[in-house]
Amino acid sequence: YISIYRLMTVITVGGPPGSGTSTVCGILKERTGFKYVYAGKIFRKMAKDEGKSLEEFQRICEKDPSIDIELDRKMLDKAKSGEDLILEGRMIGPLCKKESIPSFKVYIFADTGIRARRLVERDGGSMEAVIEKMKERERSEAKRYMTYYGMDPGDLSLYDLAIDSSHLSPEEEVSLILEHLDGFS
Repeated sequence: YISIYRLMTVITVGGPPGSGTSTVCGILKERTGFKYVYAGKIFRKMAKDEGKSLEEFQRICEKDPSIDIELDRKMLDKAKSGEDLILEGRMIGPLCKKESIPSFKVYIFADTGIRARRLVERDGGSMEAVIEKMKERERSEAKRYMTYYGMDPGDLSLYDLAIDSSHLSPEEEVSLILEHLDGFS
């Protein structure tokens, strides 16, 4: 039995902070054997290399589009590589759609309170502080992406599948992705 996902080489996964995209991508990697590339990891390394906190680096990005554009270009180059890939990032799905790169685009979202609780469990801090930081990050990213690309990564019409992870396990989400991927053409 050869699933269609063996023919589809690129799965993109995006969503807001705390929605569970990284956990889902890790499981997808194990289930498919695809290589996994995480834009957030690259972005955090760029910030660290500049000696900046994530928040400071985001503020710089609001004034200097070259950083986001460079990261997005790297992700698009990966998408065009012909490799079996899982690409995780806020803009990779919408950009693949815009550039007509064959891919299965997934968006994962969850209730703000649930996302904040997940981030507190992972990183610590108070719910109030995490929610404030999360909202600031989302505001910054939305502003940048609308300015650079005229797109909102939260626009569900840009994706092939949208999953509310609020009450699903990551394994259930991966099963949904693979089930829909099998029917994707």
